[in-house]
Amino acid sequence: MAHLELQDVHVRYGKAHALKGISLSVEKGEIYGVIGPNGAGKTTMLNAIAGFVDYDGTVTYDGTDLAAVSSQQIVRDGLVYCTEDRDLFPFFSVHENLLMGAQFRDDRDGVADDLEMVYELFPRLDERREQEAETMSGGEQQMLAIGRALMSDPDMLMLDEPTIGLAPVIIQDISAAIERLQNEGLTILLAEQNSTFALRHAERLSLIETGEIELEGTSDEFHDNEYVREAYVGVH
Repeated sequence: MAHLELQDVHVRYGKAHALKGISLSVEKGEIYGVIGPNGAGKTTMLNAIAGFVDYDGTVTYDGTDLAAVSSQQIVRDGLVYCTEDRDLFPFFSVHENLLMGAQFRDDRDGVADDLEMVYELFPRLDERREQEAETMSGGEQQMLAIGRALMSDPDMLMLDEPTIGLAPVIIQDISAAIERLQNEGLTILLAEQNSTFALRHAERLSLIETGEIELEGTSDEFHDNEYVREAYVGVH
């Protein structure tokens, strides 16, 4: 049984057909990449999984149909979404933002352990524990958003455009963090315009264009695909 499975998922915004029958499955412990241009439907797909938008079709997580599950319960069940907008509390400190990520947890010892894990994963956050989120750089805010998502103790983490607009040195830090999380067995669904970044980390991928999956395969198959190389990786 797949950890997460989408079957024939459609999303409409009025007359706009944003997702047109998306089907994919993510296995436990893998990183699954979804690439495609801006406006292709990547964020809409993640919003549907998280329960933020209405959809037709079926989304199951560990065999549970998510259609009747609230967004809060989805988080409690271990499926955690780090959005492109980051959704930080701007006037809260780094430490306070991280604690907000643990608001649905009852295991205080686990929260303390995960705080130290996040600070070890992102030393910049450790250096800025008392700094307000709004005063941080975009890259530091992205680290904080990922760290806060990790404080929810996810079994599966959905990352939406974690590298967008970031300097290469920050992307390297986030890449190293994802590698560590991957080595520790966390399942990650990674939606990225930065195809090179996605191909570096994902074992399997889908290419979404205009709300439809145009290509599926392994990272090696994507690297070897001429269209992907020319259109998305910039290799000719």
